[in-house]
Formats: sequence, structure tokens, C-alpha cells
Amino acid sequence: MRKKMTKMTASWLALALLMVSLIAPAAGAQSGAPLQVSAQGTAWGIGTSFETAIIDLRITNLYVDPARNNTISPWVLQFDFNGNIESVAGAVITARDGNRYTLKGDTDTDIYYGETLELRITTTLNGSSSASFQNLTLKPESIAAPWRWLGTYNVNDIVEYNGIFYKAIQAHTAYATNWTPDQTPALWQPVSVESYSYSTSVDVELNIIESWTLGGTYTAGQVVFHDGSFYSCVQSHTAYAPNWYPGPQTASLWKKVSLPI
Repeated sequence: MRKKMTKMTASWLALALLMVSLIAPAAGAQSGAPLQVSAQGTAWGIGTSFETAIIDLRITNLYVDPARNNTISPWVLQFDFNGNIESVAGAVITARDGNRYTLKGDTDTDIYYGETLELRITTTLNGSSSASFQNLTLKPESIAAPWRWLGTYNVNDIVEYNGIFYKAIQAHTAYATNWTPDQTPALWQPVSVESYSYSTSVDVELNIIESWTLGGTYTAGQVVFHDGSFYSCVQSHTAYAPNWYPGPQTASLWKKVSLPI
């Protein structure tokens, strides 16, 4: 009998450990940062009139907000950046206050849970060979609009009334003044809304393309920037003479190439 009980206890223990192993990853997925951010880029002409950097900024949304179906819509991105951003592919700059930028989506305004926002930023770096995005936040353009009489609402719309958030559970227009969310459970249900207060920072993994300099030592295959163009070194050498700069006159040393990004 004791052996039988021991076997049963062992079986229950094994089952319990199995359940914990299955549940633990799901719980852990909710405990991490709600944003995962990375940035890589290429820069050239640092400190000259040609100074340019092209940076790919990637932000993965991991906010858990059932009230919004885990979707940030429409999104607003803010960050501090020490450079003069000229353009952003995938977004528009709506405001700038010193180094603080505010961006909005240009077409796709929804970011689902697990979806990655990918932006290509063209900028200068103010003469610096490094770059970073500081105090970066991603949030809905409006957390919740106040409920209003005669307002028209769709299913899943979120409003705020007397300090409480509500989600519409059926489409309607608030024809009567007493159709407030707290008095119409057939139309509204209270919900918890994510605060979207998380901020993070990320350094840019920056590849610097050096400018050609007199006296510089170059190896075959190395790419340099000179006078508005990119050149690949044909054969290893040291630039002893001023007229050895990349161009048609030094075809044995340099070959003009496209932007290497």
C-alpha cells in the first residue's frame, strides 16, 4: 500500500512540475519591458557640410492592454535625439521642442502586440561619431476621450467618465443625456487602461565611413567618403601625395561605389 501511495505521490508531483513549466513562460512574457528597441545606422562626412547618418530604428510593442485589444492606435512616438532629423520613412515629425521629437505614423497607425515599428531616419549628428535615442516612449495619440452626449461610438471605443474608463460593447449614438457609461451597462463596461508611461533609451550601433585624408593608410576593399561620393580602395596604399585623392585620376587606387548600406 505504501509503495502504491508513493507512486501516486510521485505521479502527482511530476504532473505539478509539468504544469508549472508550461505556465511559467507565459507569466514571464508579461513581466518584461513593454518595448524592445534597437538601432543601427551608417554615417559619413562627420564634421563637414556632407554630414549624414541613416539610422534604422526598430521598436517592438509588448504592451498588454486588453481594453485596446493589445493594440496602440493611433500611435505617437517621442524621444530625445541630439541631431537634426531631416526625414523619417514610415512616419512624420509633428513637433520638435529642442532635442525632443514627436512622430506619428504616415499611413499605418496601428501597432499590435508583438508587432515591430520600423523607421528609417535620415539625420545629421552635430559633428558626433555616436548617437542615441533617449527617453523613448510609444503610446496612443489619445489615451481616452471624455464621454459626450450625442457622441457616436463603435464597439471597443474607449472613453473616460468621472475618472473611470469604459469600453463600448455595442455601437450606438448617445441620444439621451442619461446614457452615461455608468448608467448603461448594455452599452459600456468598465475597463483598465494601460498607463503607457514606460520609457527607454538605446545607443545606435553606428558604422562610420571615414573621409579620405592626406597621409591616410587604406586597405583593399575599404570604403571611404570624399567630396560627396563613396569610393572603394582598389589596392592597399598610403596617400602620400595630395593628388592621390579618390577620383578619375586615381582609378588604379580607387573605384567609385554606391552608398554601402
